[in-house]
Amino acid sequence: MPELLATHDAPAVDPAWADDPWREVVGQPAATRQLAAAAQSPVHAYLLVGPAGAGKRALARAFAASVLSSGAAPGSDERHRHVRLALAEQHPDLRVVEPEGNTFRKEDAERVVRHATLAPIEGGRKVIVAGGCEAMEDEAAGYLLKIIEEPPASTIFVLLATEV
Repeated sequence: MPELLATHDAPAVDPAWADDPWREVVGQPAATRQLAAAAQSPVHAYLLVGPAGAGKRALARAFAASVLSSGAAPGSDERHRHVRLALAEQHPDLRVVEPEGNTFRKEDAERVVRHATLAPIEGGRKVIVAGGCEAMEDEAAGYLLKIIEEPPASTIFVLLATEV
């Protein structure tokens, strides 16, 4: 019987799957293929669009895990750690920003910008996931657009929305 790895927030997983950041994404084979390929040489921003419950957040976590673990050797403890922490949204170079209320306001955009301007802690890159972008106020959109148009070289943005 194979040994299983357990995390504090996740069920035990077979070590063969510990390197696979995409294991939690269900029913999105095309999006998974595209993002897995993009993670090899990521650009500065992505927009994931779909209805609530479609798996956008799981895709964003998997993408972040893939990007943040890319420098570690496959099968290594370091890679397992990066993948595990990113999937649990606990990685020091992953920030998830959700709107404080029903609308993504300028204060929420300011939190994104603040995280974007900080240097990565463990590696050469960091990923910022911003949810609720479909409900973004104009002032927040303008503020956020500036940093997304001219991001720090180390920052990758993933914006989540139910509609464009």
